[in-house]
Amino acid sequence: MALEVLRTTVLGRDVRLYVDPHVFTPTLTTSVLTNQVDLARLKGSTVLDLGCGTGPIAIGLALAGAAHVFAIDLMEQACELARRNAELNGVAAQVTVLQGDLFQPVADRQFDLIVDDVSGVAEDVARLSSWFPSEVPSGGFDGTRQTVRMVKSSPRHLKPNGYLLFPVLSLSKAAAIVSVARDAYGAGLQCVVTKRVPFNAQLKSNIDVLARLKESGVIDFDQVRSRHFWTLDIFRAENSNLPERA
Repeated sequence: MALEVLRTTVLGRDVRLYVDPHVFTPTLTTSVLTNQVDLARLKGSTVLDLGCGTGPIAIGLALAGAAHVFAIDLMEQACELARRNAELNGVAAQVTVLQGDLFQPVADRQFDLIVDDVSGVAEDVARLSSWFPSEVPSGGFDGTRQTVRMVKSSPRHLKPNGYLLFPVLSLSKAAAIVSVARDAYGAGLQCVVTKRVPFNAQLKSNIDVLARLKESGVIDFDQVRSRHFWTLDIFRAENSNLPERA
């Protein structure tokens, strides 16, 4: 069966993607996250795309001027699609797709920029929404597992004056993630975007489940009259204090 081709925009560049219902595809978070990339600093840089899925971020970064992008995903099927999509968009020579868990495939490499879009939503939310196919690993019970692991490991993979961009959703235990990030980056951590996002139809239809998760402190959301909103924060973490390695 032929794969569907999706057209999307990343960093102002038109990106075409072969997509599959079993592999994570671009969302609102992808767009808001990549809008925080410093295009002036991107030229000639080496970048890491964590949780690449079908490859939209890696491809957009390559088209926008990155010298080379390493793209990592845990799922073999996602990696296969990302490679095909890099070819489809004419950036196969600039994009290296690797399968593995977070930073494991790049060992001791360092990057000018790391863009992270790994699972950061509580398990129950991930499974009742359409964002995460069942094959895609979740962020664990409270949505913090993957992001906390990423944040703790990320400083040693950034070049001096490199930076990390990552999302934190209130559909996880967001405060726990931010606390770990502050421990890792101190004054170098900054929230650069906050966006309130209305519940989609699936979230609305499961409001009782979400209310219980909120009451237990697993997630958070706001209610304005009859409408409900979750919050998307984009964080930028600057690695400006570590000396360059020998």
